[in-house]
Amino acid sequence: MEISLFDDNPELRIERCILYPYPDLKRIWTRLWITPTLTEEKPNIEVIVLNPDGSENCSVFMMAHAEARAETTLHMRNPIPGATYRVAVEMTQGLGEAQKVLDRHLFEMVLEFRNPEAGEPGFGFGVDWDELKRKAGAHG
Repeated sequence: MEISLFDDNPELRIERCILYPYPDLKRIWTRLWITPTLTEEKPNIEVIVLNPDGSENCSVFMMAHAEARAETTLHMRNPIPGATYRVAVEMTQGLGEAQKVLDRHLFEMVLEFRNPEAGEPGFGFGVDWDELKRKAGAHG
């Protein structure tokens, strides 16, 4: 008898996303959790940071990402401390004309340092920030 740890046909989506600006405000620590899948065609993941005027500041594109978690550092161009940036996180499948959007999230990020070790909320979605704060308080 074979026991599968994965749903054979899960709906691919981005389950959680967390962004924390580093103290220098030039770099953004980024972690994403995606639905685990056994499908042949792995999803693409893109994180785009938009300036306050809507133009692109920086982005990262992870093609055919096979892991259930992704972590990267985004490097801001000409960061404006205290400014509100928009962040787009998108999961797609395929490339070019055949590319289709599977999941997309938009949220705001104020460019200011938040200390995750102190339980301060970062930016993103799918996270219980209050629970994170409680856990940090229990360890502090």
